[in-house]
Amino acid sequence: MKIEGKISPRKLLENFTGEKAPFFRFSTPQISDALHKISGYNGAIHSLRPLNKRKIFGPIVTAKTKDYDWGTSVKAIDCASESDVIFIMAEGDDNAVWGELTSKTAKKKKIAGTIIYGACRDLDAIGKLDFPVFSKKVVPNAGKPLALGEVNIELECEGVKVRPGDYVFGDDSGIVIVPRELLDIVMEEALRIKDKESDIRRQIEDGIPLSRILGLK
Repeated sequence: MKIEGKISPRKLLENFTGEKAPFFRFSTPQISDALHKISGYNGAIHSLRPLNKRKIFGPIVTAKTKDYDWGTSVKAIDCASESDVIFIMAEGDDNAVWGELTSKTAKKKKIAGTIIYGACRDLDAIGKLDFPVFSKKVVPNAGKPLALGEVNIELECEGVKVRPGDYVFGDDSGIVIVPRELLDIVMEEALRIKDKESDIRRQIEDGIPLSRILGLK
């Protein structure tokens, strides 16, 4: 994919939210490689996995709560706007802080998806809703809707800072957090990486050994 004319990486990203546009033109490995080349860190949070094979992208709304309080997740939904991604950091994962009712409410509000650094439940129901959810753990039990946690604060998960307004990319390979101030240059680099990978694939199809393509001795 070439960068042509005045189409900026941010403009390309705007297409991701359109139902008719090809969603997620870049893989998280491409985004992580681009971020690492630019900043020296990869932005990956390794414990998080997709629960329903749905990709996720968008600006982040954060929440921090105890695992016995799923009401803070409801508060985060109220703070989020269309196309946002809710990122919930739970202290503990013995109780679910997200489930069917929160997913249904978030989808109705056109929120792009939810990431739970903690536990989720109602996996079958969420699958039927076709709402993107990533989580560390799945359990059947939950606490109470207390809403005692905090929303839109800076978090840190596995050494990765997660701030309100930063961007998250997620697919089957995992989750990558991109600082908002680096988004444009990360996307430019991701475009170059995507082009380079396409060229390598063509050379492999032509029978050229990968070691030769990479210049290995």
